[in-house]
Amino acid sequence: MATASGPPGQTGTGEETDVGQADDGAGPTVAVFDGSTRAALHRRWLPDTVRVVCARSVGEAREIVDRTTAVALVRHELSEPKRSAIADLLDGRTNRARTVLTTSGHEPVSDPVVDEDACLCEPIDSESLRQVVGRQLAMASYGRLLAEYYECTTRLSSREVELSADERDDDERYRRLESRRSDLAAGIKTLQKRLSAEEVRSVLFDIAPPEYERVAAERKPATGGKYRPDGCRSCGRDWNVNPDGSPAGYRRLGAFVWECTDCGTLHDRSDPANQRIARRR
Repeated sequence: MATASGPPGQTGTGEETDVGQADDGAGPTVAVFDGSTRAALHRRWLPDTVRVVCARSVGEAREIVDRTTAVALVRHELSEPKRSAIADLLDGRTNRARTVLTTSGHEPVSDPVVDEDACLCEPIDSESLRQVVGRQLAMASYGRLLAEYYECTTRLSSREVELSADERDDDERYRRLESRRSDLAAGIKTLQKRLSAEEVRSVLFDIAPPEYERVAAERKPATGGKYRPDGCRSCGRDWNVNPDGSPAGYRRLGAFVWECTDCGTLHDRSDPANQRIARRR
């Protein structure tokens, strides 16, 4: 999207700025943050159609993170200050980049400073890497198209208010916005066919989370995570933030696993068909 000023890819607010115009035509980028030789290996494993950049330090990360960054591979074994700095860069400079946490461990892990969307643990091979990164790229593209569609629709509605029915047919800007909205809708439908219902819900949650997630006055437990269920399916305990700021009835045990502190039921969100996996007691 074009803008007269500001960081690359940032949407402008001027009247003459059209939704959907890219600054340099660059496609989505996969950024690999790993201080070991694995970064080069991951780079070779990803298809040539994907632009991949690597950073071994926070300084290099500052050089490569921008609005084109769609997926970030962050090594869990990096020091916490480095992971925290990378997370801040992704939050501040990207357009809803999705994060894949990689680890040398053999079990999925959660991270106290990186809000991961997926986790890759050893053994990591080219097939699993391509599959996970490909899904996250599709979700990132889907989210960006949705946000752009909403913006385009808003501008088109504003134009409809400004113009009479007769004037709209002759208004070039109105026709461009209408055409762009149709193109975006077609792209959204195409990507939606590649995503599961759970993945679509996840993207929608990122764009417009429920109201309780947006209330800054309430203390949200640090072990939440964007895929946390709303509550326990066994005992019915509500896991949303309590108004008094007290603990909300769950513990996060892994990248996609939560335990109910009332009844001990474990919930696994990595598999939509297996969201309740066991009772601990």
